[in-house]
Amino acid sequence: MSFLYDAAKRDTPITEDAIASNPDIAKQLQARLSNFWLLSEPDGKWGPKSKRALATFKAFKGIQEEGLGKATASSLINTDPHLLIRGWYLDGSWASRTVMWYVLHNFYISTNPGEINICYFRGLNRDGTWNGNAPFQFNDRRMIWVCNRNDQGLLVPHFKGNWLATCDPGEYYWEHPMNDSGCADIKAWQYQAWSTGMHHDQFALIQTGNITVLRGPDRVPDTGDDFCVDQHSVGHGQDFNFGEDPGRWSAGCQVGASRREHDQEFMPLVQSDPREKASPSRYKHWTAVINGDDFLSMFPG
Repeated sequence: MSFLYDAAKRDTPITEDAIASNPDIAKQLQARLSNFWLLSEPDGKWGPKSKRALATFKAFKGIQEEGLGKATASSLINTDPHLLIRGWYLDGSWASRTVMWYVLHNFYISTNPGEINICYFRGLNRDGTWNGNAPFQFNDRRMIWVCNRNDQGLLVPHFKGNWLATCDPGEYYWEHPMNDSGCADIKAWQYQAWSTGMHHDQFALIQTGNITVLRGPDRVPDTGDDFCVDQHSVGHGQDFNFGEDPGRWSAGCQVGASRREHDQEFMPLVQSDPREKASPSRYKHWTAVINGDDFLSMFPG
């Protein structure tokens, strides 16, 4: 990191154009950014992903300067990657990078004991790798993650649940939409919009707040609290496999592929949240939907 030490002493920042014109410098800077799980293997080519990685590092550290100036270079040298975000201990795991996504996008994080965070990842496998996100398939992940504190009092995230699901409609309702404007496909973001209740014959999370969906092939935005976009599962005793079409089980809902997992694992964790216990069926649970390809592009690990 010799060039970083030089940059930390310079009165004039090194411009990104200058970095791009020097592959050796670019590679060294990429290597350091990869220590923070912001880039994969350094290649010496300073392009859009590298620029975004540097901008993301600055955002986490609250640095406002162009290019590679004193503040950025000093922070890159002195920051322990595990302590990239104040108050957290990160290790580059999927859960840690999920925290990074939440913080960067100003998502709400539940950190008190017993509180859960619900998150869906489009197109990711159980191990967090990309699967292509083909349409009309169970190929997403339904996740619940929580925070504990280590001996230093820092928050440490970990997953308590990781289940096969879909965030998107099956082929039937895509071809036969229930709304004249087209079938609903929830827009990736975070919403506080679901309370416990009954989805037909199953206990589930029922939409009770505003969300934004994208309708039909033209992806027309539509925001409302009455779309019946619930977090439910499939029929009694059913257990769909990866790649199978949800069929009529999803018209745009977030659907768990296994009814057993939904009934015996997902919903009990939802009910265990102290906010749910204090206000059953009235507390509105936060849920994030993240496009897996965007997530891996920004935080490859």
